[in-house]
Amino acid sequence: MSLFSESRAYRIVSGDCARGRVSHAYLLVCPDMRNLRTFLKELAKLVMGADERSARLIDEESHSDCRIFPAEGEKMAVSDVKELLEGCYIKPVEGDRKVFVIDRMQDMLAPAQNKLLKVLEEPPENVYFILGTSSEFPVLSTVKSRAKRLDLVSFPQEQIERFIAENYRRADAKEIAALSGGVLGRAQELAESSEAGEEDMALFALNLSPASVPLAAKKYSSREELGKFLPRLRLIYRDILMLKLGREDLLLAGAEAKILRRAAARYSVAALVNAQELIGRAERDFKFNANAQAGIETLLFGILEGR
Repeated sequence: MSLFSESRAYRIVSGDCARGRVSHAYLLVCPDMRNLRTFLKELAKLVMGADERSARLIDEESHSDCRIFPAEGEKMAVSDVKELLEGCYIKPVEGDRKVFVIDRMQDMLAPAQNKLLKVLEEPPENVYFILGTSSEFPVLSTVKSRAKRLDLVSFPQEQIERFIAENYRRADAKEIAALSGGVLGRAQELAESSEAGEEDMALFALNLSPASVPLAAKKYSSREELGKFLPRLRLIYRDILMLKLGREDLLLAGAEAKILRRAAARYSVAALVNAQELIGRAERDFKFNANAQAGIETLLFGILEGR
């Protein structure tokens, strides 16, 4: 994936390979669950020194010397770790290295992680591990300490915009990139929807009231909806603030200025700045697996109180 190859995480592993100093284990921390598995496979190709054929087999998850756990959509179980451990001591078939990729470490229970520790502490010769997680917090500190950490929180907005424009031919690529918060998977979901939803979110901000909060909290509390709702809300309140400050030239969301002006009339500048801070805090809290429905209610009531 060309966009991932521009990331610092990719460049670090590429540099390690070029210098012959490959770590026995890497841990990629990346909130983009849609693309995490793909990113891990790109790192596996680097460590394997994969040619075109090997790269294709890794993508297809059928390379004999590159095992990817767990099965797509599943959680890593103790039985999977047992299978992995047994595979570590079987010699490579096609080359001189074996790579084991573990996706979604955030869903891996402590017993399974503990079972993995021994081989991370004393890895067999020419055996490498590439671990991936959407959040560092569920990963045991003992596991983290035995892997070289790589962080990919977000891509620059202009890179996301270019990717969406080239791959989806969306005229609103700039708005989608701004809404995505730099998370590629979120941008892809927005690009695949019929529209980015700016108009609806502007109306939401305009009509926000105590009575609408519980319904909104219930509607947007799923992981999928929450990932779209908060970036859109942040962008709309940012645009309302820009309009309030007389900077219509800086609007990004694409919602009708008429609706934004009506919304701006209901908020003070201080309230709009406060809304931005509250949304940012909520986004951080949800990374710690905070209760989504209760968190949305707290956020929206906080915005109303500031108004």
